[in-house]
Amino acid sequence: MADKPTSLVEDLTLVPMPPWWESPWFWLAVVVGLLLLFVLGRRWFRRRPATRVEVPVVLEADRTPEFLERLARLRERQATIDAYALSIESSELLRDFVEWRFRLAIRFQTTREFLDHAARGADVSQPAAGWLGRYLGFCDRIKFARGSADAASRSGLLDAAEAFLRHGRLDSAPSQTEPPAERGGR
Repeated sequence: MADKPTSLVEDLTLVPMPPWWESPWFWLAVVVGLLLLFVLGRRWFRRRPATRVEVPVVLEADRTPEFLERLARLRERQATIDAYALSIESSELLRDFVEWRFRLAIRFQTTREFLDHAARGADVSQPAAGWLGRYLGFCDRIKFARGSADAASRSGLLDAAEAFLRHGRLDSAPSQTEPPAERGGR
């Protein structure tokens, strides 16, 4: 006679369960133990000292000569481009310099947004922010209001940019060279 195969489920039903498995006190102790582990683990996690990650400081090379070279190329082309193109390029040059040198997100901000940010406590002194605001405002008048600028104003614009690049700080504005005042209209 052949043995009848038995199923695994039937085999397990024949194993008696231990009495503590059905005890409500056992399950209460399991729940209290898990809660205690959770509370203690949470306290430990909060009290442990924060691990500090040392980020290596990479000293970036001085890019001021690069900006001065860009300004020199712009100065060479000054006679061949109109005031509109000159104001766009000089404004972009100065914005790139400020973004690189001072880690300020000025490149895609309007002049008003940058000045508001500077007034709210950026690492920019009020004289420097005022100087930069006048410079960018002059460029904005030419770019957006299609204002004109004579040769002296255009040269003064580049001279002011060069003084700012050479001065290289925003904590005190370059006082010798001011951006040109608005001269003439359309």
